[in-house]
Amino acid sequence: MAIVFGAIAPHPPILVPDIGGKNISQIKSTKTAMEKLAEDLTAQAVDTIIVFTPHGLVSQVSFPIYAAHVFEGSFVEFGRPKTRYSYKGDSALAMQIIKECRFANVLASQVSENLLDHGLMVPLHYLNAALKKPILPIAIAFRPLKELFAFGQLLAKVCEASGKKIAVIASADMSHRLTQAAPAGFHPRGKEFDAALVALVKKNDVAGILDFDPELADAAGQDALWSIAMLLGALDGKDFRPQVLSYEGPFGVGYMVAEYEK
Repeated sequence: MAIVFGAIAPHPPILVPDIGGKNISQIKSTKTAMEKLAEDLTAQAVDTIIVFTPHGLVSQVSFPIYAAHVFEGSFVEFGRPKTRYSYKGDSALAMQIIKECRFANVLASQVSENLLDHGLMVPLHYLNAALKKPILPIAIAFRPLKELFAFGQLLAKVCEASGKKIAVIASADMSHRLTQAAPAGFHPRGKEFDAALVALVKKNDVAGILDFDPELADAAGQDALWSIAMLLGALDGKDFRPQVLSYEGPFGVGYMVAEYEK
């Protein structure tokens, strides 16, 4: 089998009802789009869900592969300790990816940590709450985008040899500088970044994303390009077509939800 589903999903904790409460009404488009993703993912009957996170144990040099048998997490840091998550891991697939990385001289690290960060928990709240499929978290490496794309290609080879149906999710928030009240402060180029990246995803302009202006990306205060580059590598050559389901940024951070379908 192989990768059968791909998506870009935001990770604002406010999207979780126990945290967002009435404020979720301000990101209704994002919530509706995430529910659509969950419906489409369920229809694929996948065996494992791989999630790329820009939080957690990110690295400057190697690709952190989470190889635990069980994962757990909560939103205690957001004042909701009772909102808890528990998923099985796919340690066999994780170890096969690490093995393939070593064979290809790609730096990858085996992570024994089993705690989920919010970059994982928020997308999984929608995409795996009912399915309870095994997950395989992979944290980003702060490497050139083309290296991240190549890692995604290597990952796809392992998935194809696994005999499993696999979903790959890029957890990604856009600019964190859209408004004066934004978490990272306001920058006039924040909206420019978001508009450019949304347009590139819609056109499936892979080269444009991999060659994205680094000065604009830095100005925007984003955490999207790394995980999206990995996703695009994983989907390379598989005739997936992107569909942007929603985009909005009422709290100063841009949220894009996109699905890759055949």
